[in-house]
Amino acid sequence: MTFKFPPMRPTTRSFRLGDYPTKTYTSLSGAIFKRQFGNKQTGYIVEFTFKNIGDAVELRQFSGTTREILEHFNNVGTYLGFTLGDRMFAGMDESIESLIQAPSNILWRYAEPPTVQSVKFGVSTVSVKLVGELSVS
Repeated sequence: MTFKFPPMRPTTRSFRLGDYPTKTYTSLSGAIFKRQFGNKQTGYIVEFTFKNIGDAVELRQFSGTTREILEHFNNVGTYLGFTLGDRMFAGMDESIESLIQAPSNILWRYAEPPTVQSVKFGVSTVSVKLVGELSVS
């Protein structure tokens, strides 16, 4: 079963592209050589911030709630993978989005639990860090 992240639009996002799985070897003479163990990148990192969202009630359209994010994390933890909706990349050029979402069989998982900063009563800022890995089908 694949879970989907809540349909929200982040305030900010940052990402780091994945890399090909490689291993570096050092010989007794000190020479270094590398070996690549695959033809697809993995280990993508995406960080989202949802500023000033309601704790339990949506304040703006597509802003979602703190509760939705925390319930999602409680359901999948840092172990289970999930997909991201289009709203997560709203406003980003499609050519850049395709690099983040490539390859198409990528699943995201939490790198760590979400961070919640209380702004005022009923309003919080939530930060989420995700790791993208290839799904085994």
